[in-house]
Amino acid sequence: MTNEQTNMSSIDALLNTQLNTLNQLKSLLDKELDAVKNRNGSVLVEMSKDKEKLLVAIQQNDQQISSHPEAASIENSDTQISVKSSITELLEECQTQNEVIYLTAKQNEVVIEQVKQLLVGGSKNTTYDAYGQKRSGPSLTKGIKA
Repeated sequence: MTNEQTNMSSIDALLNTQLNTLNQLKSLLDKELDAVKNRNGSVLVEMSKDKEKLLVAIQQNDQQISSHPEAASIENSDTQISVKSSITELLEECQTQNEVIYLTAKQNEVVIEQVKQLLVGGSKNTTYDAYGQKRSGPSLTKGIKA
């Protein structure tokens, strides 16, 4: 095998490693979204560790690819162009999925805060009684004796 073939096969290996790592990340993000929807905190903590490891691996792979002597020749190989395109597409999917997870978690936070305000009371629960007097506090438990 010539030196050029060795370099090409190693760049192929790096590209395939990057694609596989991104596939793992996408799978993890799908599971993370389910955990956020189900408010499963212990699973989220474990997943965040795995996610961090995958992100570090993706960053390292990217640096290895960009500093590889044959990186510029990727555009000359149809196979490598295809793999690079798949990597770019999968990366965009992962970024979108991560944004969806963030927004879902944020929405859960808002809903929990609204329920908390309803149960505990606060300025949002201010009402007026029949005599025009201002009343605030938890309205769900007022007047309940049993």
